[in-house]
Amino acid sequence: MSGSARKLLNWAAEQVRTLERPEGSNKNPYADIAGHANGQPWCATFIVAGLKKNDIPLVDGTNSAFTPTMQKGFKQAGRLHDRPRAGDVGFVFYPELGRIGHVFFVEKVDGDFVKTIEGNTNLDGSRTGIGVFRHRRRWRGTDRIRGFGRPRYAADGTSDTGRAGGGGTGVPVVHVKALERAAKHDAPGREGATIHPRQVRIVEAALLAEGLLSARFAKDGSFGTKTIRAYSQWQKRLGFTGDDANGIPGLDSLRELGRRHGFKARP
Repeated sequence: MSGSARKLLNWAAEQVRTLERPEGSNKNPYADIAGHANGQPWCATFIVAGLKKNDIPLVDGTNSAFTPTMQKGFKQAGRLHDRPRAGDVGFVFYPELGRIGHVFFVEKVDGDFVKTIEGNTNLDGSRTGIGVFRHRRRWRGTDRIRGFGRPRYAADGTSDTGRAGGGGTGVPVVHVKALERAAKHDAPGREGATIHPRQVRIVEAALLAEGLLSARFAKDGSFGTKTIRAYSQWQKRLGFTGDDANGIPGLDSLRELGRRHGFKARP
């Protein structure tokens, strides 16, 4: 049975912050999964790896590391659409290249924008980069996005207006109380101490995407001093001051971070 968009997007979310080794080499962990050569631009390789890893049959002609070839495959199969859905593969056109030059997974549709998970990019959304990151791109009213390829997913409630499952079990949930406990336990503890690593990693990924936390500390699951400092900067960015910007998450600031980066905040 074909895998679902929800399954793929959960997998893709777990890949966020995965970096090339060494940086700038194009050496990545997805080439072997995709069956592509390693050491070459790999945004399309990330897409193919995600589909193969999650048991989603490839559309004929899309098993390619060359983005125009992948788009052509979806088009010839009648699976290239003008409107996005969660789980779609989006194609970015670059005038300076005169062709498609980058691809991404649509994680969520947010009005005129899509929230994405992309391989071989940077924090600024460039078409070549050092890792897997989340971004937000306008899809309506621009000629830069040239269609959305729709893989052959199993039916799972994916809709035009949201994340796979319509915001159900596919959406990560982070609790303020868990983060408070983590900050009180991890920061004064030994280096690398963790108490709620899964939820902390979700927040670390969002802080990394906001440019507030170094990639070095954005995957350890520890709400230590670096993460507290980064979260304080996030609170200040939202206009909080004093004790409200002490780096310990509150519900309002966490909800806004989740709104931008695809998770739900709970008390």
